[in-house]
Amino acid sequence: MKLNLLILMLLGALGGQAAGQSSEFATGRGYYTEGEFKKAAAHFRLAIKTNPNDAESCYWMGMSYQMLADIATPYAGKYNSKARVYLTKAMELEPSRQDYRRELFHFLLDSAGSSRTALEQAANILLTVPESDPDYIHMRRGFERESRANSSAQARLGRLFLAAPRAVYRIAVPAPGALVCDRTSAPGVLPVK
Repeated sequence: MKLNLLILMLLGALGGQAAGQSSEFATGRGYYTEGEFKKAAAHFRLAIKTNPNDAESCYWMGMSYQMLADIATPYAGKYNSKARVYLTKAMELEPSRQDYRRELFHFLLDSAGSSRTALEQAANILLTVPESDPDYIHMRRGFERESRANSSAQARLGRLFLAAPRAVYRIAVPAPGALVCDRTSAPGVLPVK
C-alpha cells in the first residue's frame, strides 16, 4: 500500500515537471508569436531548466535570441552569441532535424562577416551534409558566396592595416634625390645636402 502511494507520488511529480515544461514552452511560443522575444526567452529558459536536453526549447531559445539580436543591431553581440549557443545545442541534440541544421547554418553565414569561427562552423556543418540532400546545393552556394565576400573583406581590411606601416616607411626612407637634413653639424644649424 505504501509502495503504491510512493509510486503515485513519484509519477505525479514527474508529470508535474513535464506539465510545467510544456506549459513554459507553450507560453514561450505564445510570446514569440506576439513578438515579445525577451519574455519568450525567459519562458524557454524555464523549460530548459526543467529539461536541459529538450532540443525544441533550445531551438526556440536560439530563435528568440536571434530576433533580439536583429532588433538590437548594432549592439547585438551578446544576443548573437547566445543564439549561436542554443541553435548549436538544438542541432547537437537532434542532428536529424533539417530545420534546426538549416537555421543554424544560415545564422552562421549571416554572422560570418563578424566572426571567422562562424564561417568555420558553417563549413563543418556543410561537410556533414551528403550531396544527395535537397539542401546541399543551396547550402554550398550560400557558403561559397559568403566565403568570397568574407575573404574580400579580409583582403580590404588587411590592405588597410598595411597602409599605415607603408606610410611610415615612406616618411622614414626618403625618395632618391630628395633633400636630406644633416643633423651631424653644429647645433641649431641644419645644413641641406
